[in-house]
Amino acid sequence: MKKTLLSSLALACAMAAPSAFADVQYQIKITNPVQHLAEVQIDFPAVSGKTLDVQMPIWRTGRYEILNLGKNVRQFVATNGKGKALSFAKTDKGTWQVKTQPGETVKISYEVYANALGERTQHIDDTHAYLDASGILMYAAPFRSQAVKVSLDTPKNWISRSGMDKGNCDHCFVAKNYDVLIDSPIETGEHEFHSFDVDGNTIELAIWGRGNYDGKKMATDLKKVVEEGRKLFGAFPFKRYLFIVHATDGVGGATEHINSTVIQKPRWGFAPRKEYLGFIRTAAHEFVHTWNVKAYRPKEMVPYEYQKENYTRLLWMAEGNTSYFEELLTLRAGIQTRDEFMEEFAKALLAYEHQPGRFQQSAAESSFDAWIDAGGERARNASVNIYSKGMLLATAMDIAIREQTKGAKGFEHVHQYLYQHHTVDKGGYSEADVRTALKTVTGNDWSAWWAKYVDSTGEIPFSELFTHVGMRYVVEGGKDDEQKEEWFTGWRTRDTGDHPTVIEVERDSPAWKAGVVAGDILVAANGLRLTPKDINDKLWMQQQTPIKLSVFRRDELREIALTPNRQIKGKAKLKALDTVTDQQKELNARWLGVAWPATKSTATDKAKD
Repeated sequence: MKKTLLSSLALACAMAAPSAFADVQYQIKITNPVQHLAEVQIDFPAVSGKTLDVQMPIWRTGRYEILNLGKNVRQFVATNGKGKALSFAKTDKGTWQVKTQPGETVKISYEVYANALGERTQHIDDTHAYLDASGILMYAAPFRSQAVKVSLDTPKNWISRSGMDKGNCDHCFVAKNYDVLIDSPIETGEHEFHSFDVDGNTIELAIWGRGNYDGKKMATDLKKVVEEGRKLFGAFPFKRYLFIVHATDGVGGATEHINSTVIQKPRWGFAPRKEYLGFIRTAAHEFVHTWNVKAYRPKEMVPYEYQKENYTRLLWMAEGNTSYFEELLTLRAGIQTRDEFMEEFAKALLAYEHQPGRFQQSAAESSFDAWIDAGGERARNASVNIYSKGMLLATAMDIAIREQTKGAKGFEHVHQYLYQHHTVDKGGYSEADVRTALKTVTGNDWSAWWAKYVDSTGEIPFSELFTHVGMRYVVEGGKDDEQKEEWFTGWRTRDTGDHPTVIEVERDSPAWKAGVVAGDILVAANGLRLTPKDINDKLWMQQQTPIKLSVFRRDELREIALTPNRQIKGKAKLKALDTVTDQQKELNARWLGVAWPATKSTATDKAKD
């Protein structure tokens, strides 16, 4: 009788709460790949209320910008399990509210237009489909934690791949919930494919598009990056990882996910060597995100809110610190040389010096304002970039930590602490948690440092810091330069025909002080015609200042008195100090993870392809 009673209770519970163990099922049918169209069908388990809000995210993780992804949806239809039409109303830009009855299942279908390759949300054509759930698959909040199944109906001979686990067919995948689904894009179509193993974990590479890449070399170098990532963090947060590479035209960039990444690069942009190194650095950046952002991230973003901005003052850590580790991983993996590493850092420092906005906005403020990033000239002059500032703050902290601990610890130990104590399932980390991690690693209080360089706009003391590791930052002329000096104006121009057009003016530069503005068409200097090809030579010819600059503004000709500054014509370099102690060499080696070179000089001359 006890057995019968328990069975009856189990049956009653199952009937009372039919959604408790049911999956959400998604079907995606590629209906017209040439016209970028697909049909989506979603089967939700039995509902408990009289309405069900079905939503498309308004942004996607990894891109801190409102994208309004519901704009691509048409022909929305809702029915119950018996095929009866359910009424609905669209209540905002990404929400469809369906009227339901408690206990009935809900089936949703709609057409989606997928032609946003550059957004990395969705793209369908006659050779492939890239499907990020944020741009193609809706969800309902009551079922966000339910297990999901995804099946695809694709053109013949297409192969489907994802970081998700495989389902029971060639084009089927499963995930434990929508949060895993939305962070596990599907790439289906025609690809070059490679696979390798690292410590029992499967790493895959799928390349879409023709280009000047070598897939085998790419796989070989990615394996080195993966191995260095494991050394940096100690363990993988996945069993299988997929690198998706798009060799294409007109777009570029990359996005991290919990078990994969997508990297987009111009199809002829994988060579020569500098271009290829750019690709590998990007791959390293996205792979580090598997830990820093996906395994642990700022608490304000746990869990992700898909219907509004996710504000945090720590994006400089999530993104900028990752930019720092991408350089270290590529160096430690032996893919880029020590000199190439130094050259990249010197370029980053030079670019940072020409970002006046670093004195107007702190790293913390920039992180919070990422959702309203101004871009362009305004960003350079009134903002600081979370990537570059976060990278340079990481550099400063790493060298300072190594100096304080006599080389025993580094900034990677701070991130290891966060990974061990503040993973997503533990709620993520706060600003106080990061300062605690810094104190745990060094034994010192970092509150004053944080207030000056993170919360405020204090200038990072790189001259002092680089001395600890036997280096100095300089800008010097090259041996082949015909002239050792050049005019500095502070503008950036583009070729718009017969004359160059100003697109940016750096705050407090000579052009800024003279009143040159973006949009000005540069016509002549002291009566000499300026063209995009000879503007620098023509300016150099002007030995008298101020220069009478003739510009068109709003189609009207006007004259501007411009007094450029003379500056060294050369390149930024990180070089060894004239005298370097063994202690400095040792600290440098611990910082970079590679030995101090046997030769005296570490000048970062241009690497030959």
